[in-house]
Amino acid sequence: MSRDAGKLKRLGRVWGKVEGSLVIEAELLPELGEKVYDSRLREVGRVVSVLGPVNHFFVEIMGENLDYEEGTPLYVLRKNRSERDTQRRSK
Repeated sequence: MSRDAGKLKRLGRVWGKVEGSLVIEAELLPELGEKVYDSRLREVGRVVSVLGPVNHFFVEIMGENLDYEEGTPLYVLRKNRSERDTQRRSK
């Protein structure tokens, strides 16, 4: 993966497992369906729901290999903005 592909951002830490899914105590609001990775850039699964209040929410992840211990940090890849996206537009 090249540097231009994206930037790894910490989604949060594993809180626990519930009925076949992994629950993350989140620090960042992901998009539904967004891929989640571990620190070695191995895909863990995809975001299927966001739970809880706005100031302290959790993210549910479904995937094949969910053998992660409580407290393990997990990540999402965020694409770098292009110059066009960061420029202000005048009216």
